[in-house]
Amino acid sequence: MKQVLLTFDLEEFDAPLEFSGEISEQEQFETSKQGLLLILGLLSKYNIKATFFTTSNFAKHYPSLIKDISKKHEIACHGYVHSDSYFKDLSRIPLAKQEIEKIIKKQVHGFRAPRFEIKDISSLSDFGFSYDSSVNPTFIPGRYINLFKKRKPNRIGNITEFPLSALPIIRLPLEWLTFKNFPFLYSKIFTKINSLSSDYTMLIFHPWEFADLTNAQIPFFMKAKHSQKLLNKLEKYIQFCKAKGYDFKTIESYLNI
Repeated sequence: MKQVLLTFDLEEFDAPLEFSGEISEQEQFETSKQGLLLILGLLSKYNIKATFFTTSNFAKHYPSLIKDISKKHEIACHGYVHSDSYFKDLSRIPLAKQEIEKIIKKQVHGFRAPRFEIKDISSLSDFGFSYDSSVNPTFIPGRYINLFKKRKPNRIGNITEFPLSALPIIRLPLEWLTFKNFPFLYSKIFTKINSLSSDYTMLIFHPWEFADLTNAQIPFFMKAKHSQKLLNKLEKYIQFCKAKGYDFKTIESYLNI
């Protein structure tokens, strides 16, 4: 059975600040919440479970919403605040995990670092995590070069590293930027080719992408096909996958945690 894993990085929408833009703290949270509600409606329509990597900062702002989401979907950890980098200091990661677990009343098994900025992945087991999903085995200009990272789940110490999907050899990815900026045919072809060498295809999105970003001070390539246009494209992809017999799972269920 070929499987599709939809994952969402649920965070405060601080992207404008990275590009010298302005956005209030309240608007950061409300933008992500607006997109999140649209996503939840779409997932419910097709009875699909997904994995939401949330910052504890976002979870503490909407504890009731996060707890409700955890009843059907997987809640994983995306760090303390989205502006954190975990290249050196990991001290706020266990605190983030504890705060999220206090809200959802269940154990959090997975971690994904904001912007994938983490080096000492093996230390995550010391905090009680079972898996990490902070490796995108491809090349993103100005961000990282992971062309020689493993494409399939592997062990790093006591942690299962669960990388995003990238095609063999050429290492083309299917993540939020390619999904929204490339023609829909690319997503279909990618999924078919990836399924020849992997039993899962993992996609990553951010709920804020599904909000109205008309006035957002971010580059065009980041807000292309936002709001309803992006939601429609994701629904079309879901319909394609279901027609081909793909099964939608959370990372927890895929790993049988």
